[in-house]
Amino acid sequence: MDHSVQSRNSMKSIEAITLRSPAGMEVTLLNIGASIQAIRVPTDSGVVNAVLGYPNLDDYLRDSFYMGATVGRFANRIDNARFSIGDNTFSVDPNDGGNCLHGGRNGFHQHFWQMRSLDDEAAVEFSYLSPDGEGGFPGELEITIIYQIVDDYSLVIDYRATTDSETVLNIANHAYFNLDQQQQLIDTHDIQIDADHFTPVDDELIPSGEIREVETTRFDLRRRTALRSTSSEDSQSRQYDHNFVMRSSNGTLRKVAILTSPQSGLAMHLHTTQAALQFYTGEFLTSPFQQRAGLCLEAQGFPDAPNQPSFPSARLSPDEIYQQRTIYEFVPGKP
Repeated sequence: MDHSVQSRNSMKSIEAITLRSPAGMEVTLLNIGASIQAIRVPTDSGVVNAVLGYPNLDDYLRDSFYMGATVGRFANRIDNARFSIGDNTFSVDPNDGGNCLHGGRNGFHQHFWQMRSLDDEAAVEFSYLSPDGEGGFPGELEITIIYQIVDDYSLVIDYRATTDSETVLNIANHAYFNLDQQQQLIDTHDIQIDADHFTPVDDELIPSGEIREVETTRFDLRRRTALRSTSSEDSQSRQYDHNFVMRSSNGTLRKVAILTSPQSGLAMHLHTTQAALQFYTGEFLTSPFQQRAGLCLEAQGFPDAPNQPSFPSARLSPDEIYQQRTIYEFVPGKP
């Protein structure tokens, strides 16, 4: 265990554990929010920290950006902070205008998780018991998350959850990636997302329920695309906070996105079993960071799925096990 700082509010301590691979990749994890604080990848030009993070652990107690955190119970947005299961309607925290974002103000990101090393410190397990009614969500939920580095440069995240009564669940990691922080902004990066469809949203980023083809739209990122706009008339074209639909939603693990920094030579390949990917370019980041200092690739279920019958279901029953896997595979190259 690396270091800790005590929370004045809960009298619990923020603690950190660092995983290391034989090739020198290091991942620092925190028990608050089961969060990723740093991913350090050795490259030909030096070690690159591929994610944003606060330099002081105490800053995580005041975080408003979900910085590297596990988000839930429901990642992304729930319209009007309400949903129904059968004849029962549930009201959850309207922390984003009148909508619920990432489980509300007291979501998974704000809780201290149980953290322990596994397999001679080759992996870290986080566990949390979310009581029935927490944040307005029904059912007592037991969640386990395991982080491990495999094949020297791949961070694997395995999610598992069970409930004692029917509920809704959508868990994701909210890391902000920047593969070349010397350049400060993500505008030097290229992105590719293997999605033929996306879900259009309104001004509050709530899906309409439509699943639309990316063809002939700015959401067609199936080929490597620069995040820096090449036209002054097209200044909005590289700003995203949208859900992309994966080609296969049957729970198989597949590569769905590639993020590349031509300057550092580092690339990240994202693999997931999840049905969707929220791509967010960090327009709402403020001090101590800056706008577009990092981007999120949040592998998850569909936003507002409890209110959208045309979307894959987000329900979890007592006779089911929620299981998902996401992998951040880093590929060092030559700048």
